[in-house]
Amino acid sequence: MNETFAKKMPAAVVLLFASASILLACTNQSLVSPGISPELKHSWEVNFNRGDAAAVAALYAPDAQLLMSGSDPINGSAAIRVAVESMIASGVKVRIASSENVTPGDIAYVFGTYTIEDLTRAKEVEHGTYVEIWRLIKGRWKITRDINSTGAPAHVK
Repeated sequence: MNETFAKKMPAAVVLLFASASILLACTNQSLVSPGISPELKHSWEVNFNRGDAAAVAALYAPDAQLLMSGSDPINGSAAIRVAVESMIASGVKVRIASSENVTPGDIAYVFGTYTIEDLTRAKEVEHGTYVEIWRLIKGRWKITRDINSTGAPAHVK
């Protein structure tokens, strides 16, 4: 690399980053932050693990859909509550991780992984990925679609 080019390159890099910053500021939208607050997102897991199906169902819009691998769609927050009550009654616990939390306005999506564990037998029952679509409805974030996809079956010992 010649010396003149090496001296000009840092200025070009600074100009590139400045241009990108200006373009992002002009869009007037947040593509990553703040997204759905970590506390709100984590409340699904916390409420499920403490056995509060009503609090889990309250995260969903009245016309929400829960779509789980191998099952028919569950339509509406009331039906979602019944399904969650059944899952809680089985004694399993969940761990949910989020790797993407994107909010370009009044619609957001969260993507991540989940694990379902049977703590009484100390084994993983299921793991997979999920996408939640959230909408800002009357000033509150609500899940409108919750789509789960199971991974490879857990090994039974």
